[in-house]
Amino acid sequence: MNVKRLARRLTDNDYVFTIFTKIMAVVIGLIASSYSNRFLGPELKGQLGRISSMLSIVAVTANFGLYQPYPYYKRMNKGNVLDTFLRIFLLQFLFYTVVGVAGAVCFQSFELTAVCLLAPIQVLANQLSFMIMVEDVKFKNAIFFTARITNTVITILAFYTMDRTILVALALIVVGDVITVVMALARMKRLPNPLKADLRFMVKIVPFGIVSMVTTLMLTLNYRIDTLMMGYMFGISDTEIGFYTLGVSLSEYGWLIPDAFREVLFSRTAKDDAIGEVTMSMKVNLYLTFCMIAGILLLGRPVIYLLAGAQYLPAYPVTVMLMAGIIPMSYFKIIGTLLLAQGKKGVYLGMLTGSVAVNILCNMFTIPLWGKMGAAVASVVSYTVAGGLFLAYYLRMYGIPLRDVFLFKPQEIAYIRGKWHSIALRLKHSRR
Repeated sequence: MNVKRLARRLTDNDYVFTIFTKIMAVVIGLIASSYSNRFLGPELKGQLGRISSMLSIVAVTANFGLYQPYPYYKRMNKGNVLDTFLRIFLLQFLFYTVVGVAGAVCFQSFELTAVCLLAPIQVLANQLSFMIMVEDVKFKNAIFFTARITNTVITILAFYTMDRTILVALALIVVGDVITVVMALARMKRLPNPLKADLRFMVKIVPFGIVSMVTTLMLTLNYRIDTLMMGYMFGISDTEIGFYTLGVSLSEYGWLIPDAFREVLFSRTAKDDAIGEVTMSMKVNLYLTFCMIAGILLLGRPVIYLLAGAQYLPAYPVTVMLMAGIIPMSYFKIIGTLLLAQGKKGVYLGMLTGSVAVNILCNMFTIPLWGKMGAAVASVVSYTVAGGLFLAYYLRMYGIPLRDVFLFKPQEIAYIRGKWHSIALRLKHSRR
């Protein structure tokens, strides 16, 4: 069998390649999770969850969302857009590094010090990861895959050679970000001088960027606010937060399929609206995600036991509850790519803000009542609100019947069968 030819043919399709890399990432991630969870234990895992949540919010705020206009300007095809944005991002990195070191010296809190030192590289990694997703979605997945493998290797080495400490877990975050930055810059084959950044252009995109920053902040809060509220508002123990964090991590494997479609559509909608492709993606995503959810629910408890130990079994009910929000939120992920590419940031932000408000309000009541399960309930409610709003807007804006995002038409079924038949033939010929 010609392995190289088989690999090339199977990865010709962006969706197939993206899903394949994410499935492999799941396998690698489960191995890393096994060692990481046992290495940290529930209490330190909860502490890491709080630091990670705070870091994500700071990183999102600090980048001002300046990477979000990139697909819009690339679509307009005006000048050397790539270099223009890169210079701005590198200038931000230099500035935040100085500010971060100064903050680390001034703050007495370990958690704040960690955030100050890690935020600059995470800001740059997020920016470059987004640019690569637009430029070359396959290479973006290669970066993701490489970071996961490296993370796993280092985690295993730490498990056998290092003392149990939160510093090791934080170091793993840095490694992933550094790999993203190095590989992205290598793929772009350029390192423009940040001191020559076009400040006028930066000022021009700041209004767009600020709105996009608030939008991304709302999205981050929708995923992270529950952990922060549990720890800082209601005094939930780090151990309980550790259970919740593991449940969230396991449930996030349910995002595998929606995220794969989202990443490919970011590249496609940067060129045109691709309404037919967006609608088809939602249908295929629905059924594939159902299969993914069923697998997680069926294997969740034994997976937790095998990969983390009996001490983490209280995380399973959290996973089960969060599964209810996967399908609704997938509509937000897929439709959101189109709205951002079209520059409809106000519509996107308005609907997302409504979801975050619901999340915070629900957490105020559900966390005191049910602890970590209350946070899971609030998340599901907010995910459902977000998905429902985005889907309703999409159907109304493009006059698409509701059944078209759930049911396949005969010609679409024939098309899918033809694709599978083509893949089967390629496999057969490659074996010869």
